[in-house]
Amino acid sequence: MPTVWRLAPSAFARALDGEGASLAGGRWNSRGVPVLYTSSQLSLCVLEVLVNIPARLRDDLPAFAAVQLSVPDDAGTTEIGIAEFEAMLASPDPLQACRVAGDAWIAKGRDLILAAPSVLVPEEPNFMLNPAHPRMGEVAIVATRRFRFDARLFAASRRQ
Repeated sequence: MPTVWRLAPSAFARALDGEGASLAGGRWNSRGVPVLYTSSQLSLCVLEVLVNIPARLRDDLPAFAAVQLSVPDDAGTTEIGIAEFEAMLASPDPLQACRVAGDAWIAKGRDLILAAPSVLVPEEPNFMLNPAHPRMGEVAIVATRRFRFDARLFAASRRQ
């Protein structure tokens, strides 16, 4: 996997420590467990970030940055397959099922990458990176650019 993408507020674009995800927890990590969330495509990052921005905050978004990262191909990947993912989503507490799997991946510390289908577009993977992995130092920022959400993405929520 030569490159992955992340979308972050500009102030945190160069931070690859997973601290933001650690503060609140995410789909693949519990609170207090650092994970760096990335996606296979920038467009998937946009969708993933967009669905997590509460409507009340959409009028005053900070500047964002699109960040392209290079990840070592041989750093090891734990994969969550579609069938396993669908079973997690069908469980009584889907978020907790995903967090248990992600926390277990972090605790093992064997693989730098956790590859899992996106809830939004299951055919496209998200890649979570373990900031505590020994190979994380080889993850490099290839490019950054300013990113602005198009106002039309928020038009429906503003009419409500």
